Amino acid sequence: MGMTTDTSSGLWSVGMLRQIKMMALTAAFALTMVGTVLAASLAESPAEAAAPGLPISTSPPAVPGTSAGACSSTTTCKGILQLTPQHGYWLVGGDGGIFTFGSAQFFGSTGSLRLQSPVVGIAPTGDHGGYWLVAADGGVFAFGDAGFYGSIPGLGIAPAGTPGNVRRLNEPIVAIVPSVDGGGYFMVASDGGVFAFGDARFAGSCPGLYPGCVAPVVAVMPDASGNGYWVVTAAGVVRHFGDAAAYGAPRRRIVPATSAVRTPDGLGYWILFADGAVFPYGDAADFGSLPGGAVGGLDPATAISSTSDGGGYWVLSAAGAVYPFGDAPNDGSMAGQHLNAPVIAAAGW
Repeated sequence: MGMTTDTSSGLWSVGMLRQIKMMALTAAFALTMVGTVLAASLAESPAEAAAPGLPISTSPPAVPGTSAGACSSTTTCKGILQLTPQHGYWLVGGDGGIFTFGSAQFFGSTGSLRLQSPVVGIAPTGDHGGYWLVAADGGVFAFGDAGFYGSIPGLGIAPAGTPGNVRRLNEPIVAIVPSVDGGGYFMVASDGGVFAFGDARFAGSCPGLYPGCVAPVVAVMPDASGNGYWVVTAAGVVRHFGDAAAYGAPRRRIVPATSAVRTPDGLGYWILFADGAVFPYGDAADFGSLPGGAVGGLDPATAISSTSDGGGYWVLSAAGAVYPFGDAPNDGSMAGQHLNAPVIAAAGW
């Protein structure tokens, strides 16, 4: 399941995803990422390493990784009563630091942990009372009311690139999404390998049906029934599995796709490109894209998240800027703030 080697010779290299989503590892974010991969593929001492795939429960005090704008996320701020909006979002950095806005609550992070692999994705629970973080090695960290349903390391599969005659991922994990009812989750690797945990239903993967998926994969999205899903590549190609309908995909563009999100009813999706362009399909409405030059280069658009009614979405950049469209409110951002690692994923409602 998701273990076949990518044999395609498409335009995009397998390393393109990490180049786009971890852009701050270059000049703009030259600081060492807290909790990212060290020189060795495994931590030298188990006592110093975060055990991948284990649920972590923490209380929500103010700790490194919470946002400077977290005041707007609580009912009180320095003793002054605030009205809590019924919308919000989380931003997550490559070190697992969580930044909360609106009514999104902080349930914990991996920002203070020494990780064997960088965090690459976040998925919220249906009631917004928790979330899962996933690392590039497939380690899953459950916070709040998010249930732990398993992980890649828990299956005895080593990270991609691990030397020796061992079972290992062919390519790193790049994203995680919950199953339709939140009783499980899907992970996808950059070669299009899909891994299903809990009640998430496996319906195939790129290495088995579409060798290589043309380019590195950037997202996976379950459809409305939960019996299928879409896999999106950096080239903007959309592959559908199970009973997921073929709603279409954009033409090849010069810049890569970096993220995608389905509509709340699972009957459509939006695809985001590094330059901030958004393409809607199925019942996804077109609420606009970023103007040319707003993002890109060392600050690409890295994530897109839909509002709960599907009437808008947020586009987020590696530097922590948040751009609302449609009915998506502006609950704040990390733009202009110091980040230990770039923003690589987001989730909201």
